[in-house]
Amino acid sequence: MAALRSLDDLPAAVARRGVPVRVVVAAAADAPALAAVMEARRLGVAEPVLVGDAPALRDALAQWPELEGAVVLHEPDAVRAVGRSLDLVVRGEADFLMKGAVKTDVLLRAVLDRKEDLGVRGLLSHVAVTDHPLEPRLLLLTDAAVNVAPSLHRKIDIIANAVAVAKALGISVPKVAVLSATERIAYQAMPSTKDADVLAKLCRMGVFGDAVVGGPFALDIAVSRHKARHKGVEGAVAGAADILCAPDIEAGNILYKALSTLMARPIAGVVVGAARPLVVPSRADDGPSKLYALALAAYLAGQ
Repeated sequence: MAALRSLDDLPAAVARRGVPVRVVVAAAADAPALAAVMEARRLGVAEPVLVGDAPALRDALAQWPELEGAVVLHEPDAVRAVGRSLDLVVRGEADFLMKGAVKTDVLLRAVLDRKEDLGVRGLLSHVAVTDHPLEPRLLLLTDAAVNVAPSLHRKIDIIANAVAVAKALGISVPKVAVLSATERIAYQAMPSTKDADVLAKLCRMGVFGDAVVGGPFALDIAVSRHKARHKGVEGAVAGAADILCAPDIEAGNILYKALSTLMARPIAGVVVGAARPLVVPSRADDGPSKLYALALAAYLAGQ
């Protein structure tokens, strides 16, 4: 399969399949979520099922005639709306779930409470996909939203989840840069460099299959071939990373918002690790980011 080269490829790739994909929106009376699913429906990305307060939804849907005929299930309590939405996914009546007017931690707790039903294989983690700022290809970032201070063992799962997404997008041999503030290993002063060094060694032992994991890398060395050459850093990952693995949620979130806010770049973010992806957009995500997240989840759900 040819690798997708940009976020714009996602909606078209989903629509070309011609197979209906259903997204259930939990606590759906949320204007930004409804706007995103309206656009996704218009582009042939996904058909919505809306679970929430039916009277409030009817008032909201009056603003979007494009959503006429969408399935609406009445459940005014947000927590129970999440549970009912998960029921639909478990029964195969929806292909993936999107968060509406409910807190992310409430949704993720409900998912973990039913992890066997939902096929949670190990760790849930957040994977963001954006257009590479320097080259015509996609760049992935993990984890900017779910795991706060992951241990070394959790980073193994976080990388494995991101590698699975990269391969689904057509990146046959994903290159993973484990980020820190420097490429020098400083076990005591900067523990993230120790984790990166161990993860790179585990890669050489075959833990990550045919993916290539390197680190520690400062961000510039991970993404810029010119910077890597200039600093004399060699290796398959240097300057050529497909996946950026942040040391913790603080670094990942700062990088995510630097891309989305300072660089005004759309980012598609999903939570993976279950049998079906979850769309848990930030309140600050713009309309294109929410649409691309829906398209990414629909693409992964249809794999």
